[in-house]
Amino acid sequence: MKIKKISIFIFAFFITLFFSTNYSLISSSAATSGAIALNTTTSYLVKGETTVLKVTGISAKATWTSRNKRIANISSSGKVTAITYGTTTVVATVNNKSYSCKVIVVDPSELYLKPSAEIIMVGGKEVTLNPQSYLYSTAAIQKMGITYGITGNDSIKISSAGEVTAAKAGKFKVTAYIHGKKIGTVSITADDFKGFSDSEANVAVEDTKEIYFADNYKLYDKLYNEDVNVTSSDPKVVDVKLAYSVENLDYYYGIKITGVADGTAIVSVNVSGVTRQIKVIVGIGTTILAPVDAVKTGNYTGYTGNSLETLKWVRQFIDSNNLLSASVTDREKVTIIQNYFMKNFNSNVSDSVYNGNVSRLLLDGDGHCDSYATAFCFLCDCINLPCFYVGGAADNGNGNGFVGHAWNKVKIDGTWYYIDTYWCAGLHSLDKYFLSTGLWSDHELDEEGYYPDIIVSSYAPYINDLW
Repeated sequence: MKIKKISIFIFAFFITLFFSTNYSLISSSAATSGAIALNTTTSYLVKGETTVLKVTGISAKATWTSRNKRIANISSSGKVTAITYGTTTVVATVNNKSYSCKVIVVDPSELYLKPSAEIIMVGGKEVTLNPQSYLYSTAAIQKMGITYGITGNDSIKISSAGEVTAAKAGKFKVTAYIHGKKIGTVSITADDFKGFSDSEANVAVEDTKEIYFADNYKLYDKLYNEDVNVTSSDPKVVDVKLAYSVENLDYYYGIKITGVADGTAIVSVNVSGVTRQIKVIVGIGTTILAPVDAVKTGNYTGYTGNSLETLKWVRQFIDSNNLLSASVTDREKVTIIQNYFMKNFNSNVSDSVYNGNVSRLLLDGDGHCDSYATAFCFLCDCINLPCFYVGGAADNGNGNGFVGHAWNKVKIDGTWYYIDTYWCAGLHSLDKYFLSTGLWSDHELDEEGYYPDIIVSSYAPYINDLW
């Protein structure tokens, strides 16, 4: 009995060992080193081309089939052969599981190049070749592995994305291929925009001048379109436009500059990423500050003669009377100005060398109501005191009734007051017409406002009143 039990035990041991060993062998044959998959799930081929597919992550042998052998066939080893144009699916079966690869046999004749431009600027923005097709999507074209060949210009570079750049001028051709099969050829010209023959140009204020591109260069509108633009660094000094041919409207031959004000500006012409510049000097070449700004800054550049003398006098008058000092009240400042008007009142100057309202009044004491109203506005603006020019009519009691007249309105400590600087000066009085919150009965208001708004001019405010 013992012997029998021992025999049964030994038998069971060997049976267990046998199945364990064989299970390990079976498991080993299906072992994976990672996720099971095909080495690619999409393959683009041309007719006659081959590629090899593999199942990764498993050592077991796959069974290969093609769902349309007329388009692409596949061998037992996974070698795909493109037969004709079209799309099919190749399937690998391993351990009763299937893995698919989409095979597209591309027809090169269905592809073509559509460059973003026919001309590329040397050193400028790239031209994109843009492979197109009515049959294949843009996403599909990007995966096809299109390559390019260049002839005619050894400076041309093309990126894998089909972006073309040029280092020197010259015509060239680009041929596109898909896996060695020709798609098509396009001709492109690399052009060199050199800008202008001169580095700077001069133009007078309010004059227009044409400046030509170097070497009679022509920018063809039909080729560049929105890739051509021209700008001025300071439109307040120089206004600029592209100049085009009247006889042939499809090209620009240069620029037209117009001097707006004395000063200097840089005009830039950009053509497809290439920028060329020219310095434009208008008038004296230095920006002339508006009269108020000239007084405030002490910069009188560009001013000469009577205007220069007047501006310097105004600055000296302001400084000597501390009109910019916070220690002097606004009412005191207005009083100082009005006292000067009264002290220097003179309506009989016949030989004054000054013609401008402000210059003649401040330096010779001669002027009428509009001169006083203008000069008062000017002085108030120079010391940052809000002031209006007021126009209307007044009756001075000489029997002529109401006639045209000008006076002022000034803001003191938050309150607006009317002031008739001309009548105060003529009457040598700071009584009735000096500062009043209400309009006098012998004055009729027509309009009031800041001088630049009331006296509309294309020039800087007060500038015509200085000469």
